[in-house]
This record gives sequence, C-alpha cells and structure tokens, in this order.
Amino acid sequence: MSVIKRLNLGCGRKFHSSWTNIDFDGDGKNVICHNLLKGIPFKDNDFDVVYHSHLLEHFSKDDASSFLKECLRVLKPEGIIRIAVPDLEQIINHYKINLENALQNKLGAESNYDWIMLELYDQTVRNSSGGNMKKYILEPAVPNLNYIYQRLGNEAKQIRVNKDAEELTNNFKILKYFKFKNWYNFFVKIILTKVDYHHLQIGKFRNAGEIHQWMYDQYSLKNLLKKTGFNQIAIKTAIESDITNWNDYILDADANGNTHKPDSLFIEARK
Repeated sequence: MSVIKRLNLGCGRKFHSSWTNIDFDGDGKNVICHNLLKGIPFKDNDFDVVYHSHLLEHFSKDDASSFLKECLRVLKPEGIIRIAVPDLEQIINHYKINLENALQNKLGAESNYDWIMLELYDQTVRNSSGGNMKKYILEPAVPNLNYIYQRLGNEAKQIRVNKDAEELTNNFKILKYFKFKNWYNFFVKIILTKVDYHHLQIGKFRNAGEIHQWMYDQYSLKNLLKKTGFNQIAIKTAIESDITNWNDYILDADANGNTHKPDSLFIEARK
C-alpha cells in the first residue's frame, strides 16, 4: 500500500506533521524554507494532495497562474488541490449591506462599514505590517468587535489576546537586529536622504509578501483552475473535502469544526 503524500504550501503556523510543509520563513525542522516564486522544489507527479490557504492572493495575477501550473505539475494524476482564499464575493456582499445600513443611519452601521472598507483595501495598499486593520483591532474600545470576530475568526482574537506578548517579541527582535544586523542599515541611512530611505523601507515591505496583489471569487478562481488544466472543480466548506481524513489535520477548522478564517472561499479540484 503506497503512502499518501500531502503538500502544504505557504503554511505559516498552520501545518501538520504528516504533511510536507513549506513556507518562506520555514524553521528547517517542521517547515521547509523556500521562496515559492521560484517554483515548487519537488519532482513531477510527486504528491497526492496539494493545499494552500490564504497564499494565492499574495501572488500577482501572472505569478498566480504560473504557481498553479507548478501545483499541477507536482500532483499525481487524479491528485487533489485544495485552495482557501479571501472570498471577494463575500466581502462585496458585506460591503453592500453595510453601505445600505450606514446610509439609513442604523445603529452600529458606521463601524461595520469602516471595517469592511478596510477588508476591501487595506491589505492591498498598506505600507507597514498589519496595516490599519491591525490598528483598528488593537484600539482600546472596538464597538464592533464581535462583527470583526465573525469576519476573521481566531485570527482577530489572537491579535488582541497576544498584544503584550507580541510587543515583547518585537522588542526582542529589535534588540537582536541592532546587535547583529544594524551596520548595513546604518550606512544606508547615511547615504540616502530621509525621504529616499523612507521609500526604500516601503518598497522592501511591499515586496516582502504580506500585501494582497489580487482577489478571487468563485467564478474567477474556477476559471483560473480550469485554464491551468484542473478538472472536477467544486466549492467546499472548511470541513468538507474529498481529501481523506481532512478534518483530522485541523488546517481550515479546529477540532470542534470552527472555521479558522470565516472570510474564506474554499475550493478543490483534481489533476
């Protein structure tokens, strides 16, 4: 009996020991460190399953097409690809509802409208990590916190819960940076004007992979998969999948079936 091989791309902190996990910032032990813009570092027809969550939107439209061709290449015949991305259709529907409620001056509508506008644009236009979405979530008093939790799930909750721990971690990183890596930064600051240095920092951030470069709804993602060569394309939920024992891996939902990223569009296809 052959062993089922599963590949998790751009895994971040969501990975499973029975999968091969790849991320740009891998630790080398549980997660392989690799830049996926350079392709997928495995042979043709190597995996039964390829999965990635909230990764595709970080590629440009052209790079996304090339990346999915790589996913197709490493999949075995009849292999399954599973993709989760922010659902543009869902965001637009919330925008329309919140806009109408705001125009009618309904209670709480202004806050929900402000938030959904951040969902639409902030991850595309931001120039610093977390952007205005993170600033909004970390405000001392957030009037529509439950709505944000409904939209983003545990991701938003963890930002508030881990605020102090994150600040400590960032302070440690800053100290480490100044101790070991500040010489280059020091000389660049001397050479460049203040404005040029600011532009350099923005450029470095916007090329580091955090921002969204494209958005998808079920129509556009189905079409992209079809053009790439996939078939049997189907919309799923966080807990529905043709992948054997999918829910055991708790990648899109926790052990109780709660979706990690409720704003997602889930889709599967076969080679």
